[in-house]
Amino acid sequence: MPGVERTRLQQGTFLVLFVLAAYAFWRTLEPIWVPVLLGLVIAVGVHPIHERLLRRLGGKHPGLPAAVVTAVVMVLALAITAFLVFVVGERVLEFARQLATSYEKKGAAGLLGHDLNVLLSRLGVQPDEINQRIAEAARDLAAFLGKGATSFVTGLFTAIFIFIFTAITSYYLLREGTESTYWLVEMMPLPNGQVAQIVRDVRDVTRAMLFSTAVMSVYQGVTAGIGYWIFGVDSPLVWASLTGIASILPAVGTALVWAPVGIVMLLIGRVAQGIGILLWSLVVVVFVADYILRPKLVGTRIKMSDLLVFIAIFGGIEAFGILGVILGPIAVAVLLSLLRIYQRDYRPEGPVQAHDPTQPDDSAVQTAS
Repeated sequence: MPGVERTRLQQGTFLVLFVLAAYAFWRTLEPIWVPVLLGLVIAVGVHPIHERLLRRLGGKHPGLPAAVVTAVVMVLALAITAFLVFVVGERVLEFARQLATSYEKKGAAGLLGHDLNVLLSRLGVQPDEINQRIAEAARDLAAFLGKGATSFVTGLFTAIFIFIFTAITSYYLLREGTESTYWLVEMMPLPNGQVAQIVRDVRDVTRAMLFSTAVMSVYQGVTAGIGYWIFGVDSPLVWASLTGIASILPAVGTALVWAPVGIVMLLIGRVAQGIGILLWSLVVVVFVADYILRPKLVGTRIKMSDLLVFIAIFGGIEAFGILGVILGPIAVAVLLSLLRIYQRDYRPEGPVQAHDPTQPDDSAVQTAS
């Protein structure tokens, strides 16, 4: 067999085997990609702390700082989960019991208050009709909870598995992160500088998203707590903490807390307070945070325009669910990194001299100066 044909046969065989191996690996990874991704995000986020601890130990025992940092992160995650289950859950149940007791004693008319009853009557909604709808909703809720018992047990085991596998992934990535990065740079069929740039961009966008998420959680929790206190909501610190945790999901997440609180205030006859909570939350908690602060905070740290930040975050959520908060910006960052590499190294006419429209506006001012 001529040498050229033998070479082509070998290359074709290698390509087929590579594709089959990659497909088999993806099928293996697919069931556990969520904890692997969470472990990767944790490892990237806490890597500077891990490196600082490793230097203090003189480079010895590399597994110890990885285990310590991973353990601290997972304990914090457990503490937040315990807070949600015990503190917030107990408060929600107590609130539900109060509503149920008030409904049993006064019925829907007494529960809603005089002003709201008058308004509903003018709209053609009678107390008897409200009683019927509340009873139907209670029956539907009881049926849902009864069917969801098995799903709850299954979800609990799934959550335990994700927790354990996330911790394992984070530990090994921290312990072997540098070697893995070098291996990736060597294996990719691109110049080392280009691969290193893509890795840096992914690292920067991941850390920026983690940083902005933490800052926004504090901001939205504090501002929501101020609103709950101003408008007389019971246990404002509990609801503020829950709002801050829910803010992990931009725009929609906090509404899962403040919207029911405001609606309940309306239902129990405290109309002015309920409207105040809804307006305060829409403007101060959501609009300022998600449409003013978050794009500025993220865009300046990852060199991305406000429009692309919106596309990355909200498009990522639509495509990937809650993990899209991280996956969306990473996908956009990788694409921008490849486009900049193309403009610099592969564009036939040479590098583009005009300002990059994907960059934030302030960078344009700096470039011009």
